[in-house]
Amino acid sequence: MELDFINHGPASYDAFENQFSNLTEKVFNHLGIKENYIVDVIIVDNKSIQEINRDYRKNDKPTDVISFAFFDDENETISSDIPLSLGQIVISYEKAEEQAKEFGHSVNREMSFLFVHGMLHLLGYDHMKKNDEIVMFQLQDEILGGHKMEKNELVTKAIEARELSYSPYSKFKVGAAVLTTDGKVFLGANIENSAYPLCMCAERNALYNAYMHGVKKGDIAALALAADTEGPCAPCGACRQVMSELMPKSAPIFMANLKGLVQETSIDELLPFAFSEDDLK
Repeated sequence: MELDFINHGPASYDAFENQFSNLTEKVFNHLGIKENYIVDVIIVDNKSIQEINRDYRKNDKPTDVISFAFFDDENETISSDIPLSLGQIVISYEKAEEQAKEFGHSVNREMSFLFVHGMLHLLGYDHMKKNDEIVMFQLQDEILGGHKMEKNELVTKAIEARELSYSPYSKFKVGAAVLTTDGKVFLGANIENSAYPLCMCAERNALYNAYMHGVKKGDIAALALAADTEGPCAPCGACRQVMSELMPKSAPIFMANLKGLVQETSIDELLPFAFSEDDLK
């Protein structure tokens, strides 16, 4: 399995290359596909996908995702030793952002949904008939199981992580949970020290925990943190800087308290002028 990735959108969307590669592997494994396919995916804006939709689908308006399958015969077999293109997926990042806002979830989740939706179309699945729609959407839910956790369950994990806190001085317990694109969760809690500068926040502990287990930047789907605060608990400045380097900009951050308040934000909103590796050049 190979993924050819082209991004014509903002640079922050480059992070989806690794995520789409992981999702492709999940789709193939879930469906038991052994053939050696290449999948092309292109991220474009609304204007570009409208032109494609007009020229190839005779529908002159922007859409969210378009798939072009290169194999029409579902019984067609190929040698697994020869990589052949399964097809091409075109995704509008602007539509993804619009729909994420409309549905009340993250851009990360919407982009993942659109990619898997497009992949299933390449593999012959459709939703024109009710029975086919049920099958296709059930597969999407199964494959994207990790992403369904993004808000409620991930916040619950962060609240549970508070019990791991060592905070004898401040008595302020904070928990954090990092979700990866394959559905794994890594926890962190704040750890204090009598020499105060040696204290470590929950968010950084959760991210370092994930990285120590082999997680890479593009593998992270979301982060949640929670504490017993009046409003949603916000990360400190140091944690915001670490998030800006160790997490994709597309990954949502869920700030929560114990009263059920949850506010979704992003790295760009938390730290719009983050110091980065580009500043070291």
